[in-house]
Amino acid sequence: MIARRRRSPSSGFGILAAAFSLQGLGAVLASFGEHATMPATVWTLGSLTLGLVGQGLLVLGMERLRSGRLHRAWRLLAVYLMSLSIAAWLTGFHLDNQLRALLFHLNAALCLIVASRIVARLRRVEPLPSCLPLEAVLALSGLSFLLGAGVIVLVPDFVHWVALEFFIQILGNFTVAILIYSVATDRAERRLALMAELDSLTGVGNRRWLERMVPSHLRPGDAVFCIDLDHFKRINDRFGHATGDTVLVAVAATLRNLKRPDDVLARMGGEEFLLFLPELRLSETQQIAERIRDAIQAIPFQHQGTALVVTASIGIAQAVRPGEAWPDLAHAADMALYEAKRSGRNRVVHASIAPRDRKTA
Repeated sequence: MIARRRRSPSSGFGILAAAFSLQGLGAVLASFGEHATMPATVWTLGSLTLGLVGQGLLVLGMERLRSGRLHRAWRLLAVYLMSLSIAAWLTGFHLDNQLRALLFHLNAALCLIVASRIVARLRRVEPLPSCLPLEAVLALSGLSFLLGAGVIVLVPDFVHWVALEFFIQILGNFTVAILIYSVATDRAERRLALMAELDSLTGVGNRRWLERMVPSHLRPGDAVFCIDLDHFKRINDRFGHATGDTVLVAVAATLRNLKRPDDVLARMGGEEFLLFLPELRLSETQQIAERIRDAIQAIPFQHQGTALVVTASIGIAQAVRPGEAWPDLAHAADMALYEAKRSGRNRVVHASIAPRDRKTA
């Protein structure tokens, strides 16, 4: 919560604080119940509900930490709670220690493994020093809960083993909390270092920044869009460089709004931008490029009452095999861009030959 006050709302710390707080409250409630200080129905269902919701918030908080956005799945928590309440009212399963513990462990294992995968996605785009340890601790904690679920099913007297596991999870939670804060600190330090690698006009990365951000070897589905504004020199010559700068800033803002959180946008110089889209489905590539082209053409430019229509040509290349080299893919996209220019501009051209095939042809 202290970290949340020092960071922006999109840091995810508020959700993560709520996640740990609810899990802690659930544990306290269970402790009161074990000492028979409240009715069994209250503490069993209450502690289980708080624990499950806290685990779900952990996933949502990690996603917000990664992308800065609150995932739409948060609405499912309300459905989850309603379903849990109905099931408890109809069956009373929460009064059975084995069933309650099993559900708690399976839910925790799933949420922690999903959280680990979210950190893995973050690590691929932002290779921060704390990401790999955080990913590993979350995955190991999830596997520990999965092992605990097996003990609950197979060992008749499982309480002693579950108590030992919870002790390990307490240590794991402290480690996760420290590493989450370390990720945010690493990210802030990285952003300060990258300020020298940002284009001063548009605020997007420059060529050197792009080389640091993209992986040297690609995965199938990774795509590159080379985006170049058509007849940009005419705008500078006719309306002045100030108007040209306004166009570049507006186009960069449009591209920034259209890209996904994991996409990498850079200005390569002049009127050319490059967009790297990791793990893009082949069926989406052309549609996304056309959406970008239409959005640029729809930007309402005016100069002293004169409407300006700005269009862009886009060249696309997409990795089809593991291990494709970044220079090959970028070169293929650049060649596709030249083809779009030769074909009349204001269009999208997809590289017809894979980079590796082009190199050996």
